[in-house]
Amino acid sequence: MATTAKKSVKTSGRAGRAGRPAQPLITREAAAAAALSLIDRDGLDGLSLQGVAQILGVSAPSLYYHFKDKEELLTEVARAVLEEIGRETGAWSDDWEKRTIELSIAARRVMLRHPNAAPLALRFFPRKVMLPAYERSLVDCPYPPKVQAAILEAIEKFTFGSALFAAAAEAHHTPSMPPVDEEHFPYLYRALDAAPDADAIHAEALHVILDGFRARYGGDKVKR
Repeated sequence: MATTAKKSVKTSGRAGRAGRPAQPLITREAAAAAALSLIDRDGLDGLSLQGVAQILGVSAPSLYYHFKDKEELLTEVARAVLEEIGRETGAWSDDWEKRTIELSIAARRVMLRHPNAAPLALRFFPRKVMLPAYERSLVDCPYPPKVQAAILEAIEKFTFGSALFAAAAEAHHTPSMPPVDEEHFPYLYRALDAAPDADAIHAEALHVILDGFRARYGGDKVKR
């Protein structure tokens, strides 16, 4: 028994004496999380397989067993960001419009949490991740199938367009709207001065879109 125990310690190496396996288990999810943490800290240009490997405590070549190249890893990071949106709210509303607003706000919140990674949602958008969300949205969509694709398109493009615009400003430490001189732009100045915060503007803009759906497709048949 003692001999066996000694052999076990010896084969586990230095990491085994520290209570960890000599070769930590690499998963795509763990690698994506490590890559996302690097991107959050150093930006997309600061991402390297060596840096990811260092966080995971493995050698960089071992990552190639899981990812054929850096772009495949970035695709997994994009997937991780989108999945984070799904976890942002514990229980989604049963009301279609309220749930649509909740999801849109959650997407904006997550993109602003990871502004450096936000561009990945455009370049490596993993559609397969979104299929269950699309399906769930259409289960109780109050509009006829012939217009549902247009509705999905409008909601998705508004949500990610708004979120990515805000994230880009955050990533580059610039305001999404520059200071407006009241004398030269009095109407714009008054509009911005009267506006609520950015999250509220996002939600209100989405309400306008939803009101448009109701007016065009549902009339009084769809309750707010």
